[in-house]
Amino acid sequence: LITAALATVFGDKFAALFIAIALALFAFSTVLGWSLYGTRCVQYLFGHGGVRIFQVIFILVVVIGCVSPLELVWDVADTFNGLMAIPNFIGLFALSGVVAMETRNYFSNKNNLR
Repeated sequence: LITAALATVFGDKFAALFIAIALALFAFSTVLGWSLYGTRCVQYLFGHGGVRIFQVIFILVVVIGCVSPLELVWDVADTFNGLMAIPNFIGLFALSGVVAMETRNYFSNKNNLR
């Protein structure tokens, strides 16, 4: 849709080329960002010793993802995104009492200020 919209102004070839380059740059910067984010997380959890191992695994996963069928890549991505909810739910349940107490304190102090 974006290519068709750009093509009405700039022509078919330029629109297709522009979108292809923009998507490639976006994908590359996303991979770099996730690599840095993962490296910092591994460094925090396991120290500097685990960083090289993570980087090698990350590169292997990127290469495997590039040559795998698209449906498999989406299924794996969806699964891991869903699995990220588990630690969040554990944190929510563990802190639910604290959150309830702080909410009560906030609203009782807010009502006292009126």
